[in-house]
Amino acid sequence: MVSSQILIGDGAETVLEGGGLRLVDRRTRTEIPLAVVQEVRTDGGRHVEIVLTDSAVHRVDGGNPTAATAFVTALTAALPAQRDPVGSGRVTVTPLAPPEEPEEAEYHPKYRRRQVIALALLFAYVGYTIWVGVVREAEWISAPIAAAIPLGLGAVLLFVAVNVTLVHFALKRRGITVPASFDFRTKDGAAWYKFTDADGVERSGRGKNRGPVTRVAYDPEDPGDYSFDLSGKSTLLKAGLLALGALPLLGGGAALAMVPFLVS
Repeated sequence: MVSSQILIGDGAETVLEGGGLRLVDRRTRTEIPLAVVQEVRTDGGRHVEIVLTDSAVHRVDGGNPTAATAFVTALTAALPAQRDPVGSGRVTVTPLAPPEEPEEAEYHPKYRRRQVIALALLFAYVGYTIWVGVVREAEWISAPIAAAIPLGLGAVLLFVAVNVTLVHFALKRRGITVPASFDFRTKDGAAWYKFTDADGVERSGRGKNRGPVTRVAYDPEDPGDYSFDLSGKSTLLKAGLLALGALPLLGGGAALAMVPFLVS
């Protein structure tokens, strides 16, 4: 019986279970049957080299020397007596997102509008700060400069609250629901699931642990927007808490920014 082992390091995860290895990073998932692994080794450091029967080498990060050594021991013990010389021919590499997805997201009208609004607000506030220095004495500039911190934090929280709400309504209106299967878990406890959209593209999504199989709804116009929970109560609670956290920051920041004109 194979002893399950997991290596986590450098933004990737290497899992030994059943009859093979699974290497997962942000872009791809690589499946390697144990039958095509010739040997596994480490130099005593944090890295592990997996040598296939055709001499191809997969180098993974073990996180620390102790974990790397334990993984080498477990994998070596799990290797079968009979190996398949085909090597890399039996290795399966699955992209977790289409290569063109980042480019599409960058030029999506929604993101362009957000960038324009953010830059307009930033320039307007810088202009206000300069105006304070011109109209009032230069020492009063410190007030709007200090106010930028709570205003910035409040704006981020409010943006996330609005975005959560807009995504919820977009998914309710045109979202497509598909099955999702558990893929791996990261060090912060988040569970990643993989699913295939209507165009046949395999994607991955981050969420809470909902068991080995669950459902995910995604927006066909922007697959980067997805949700494992479309209940109105959950969305209202999350958006409400974010908004409640944003309002005091925005109110306090606005009051601080106006101090130069409130104090005679």
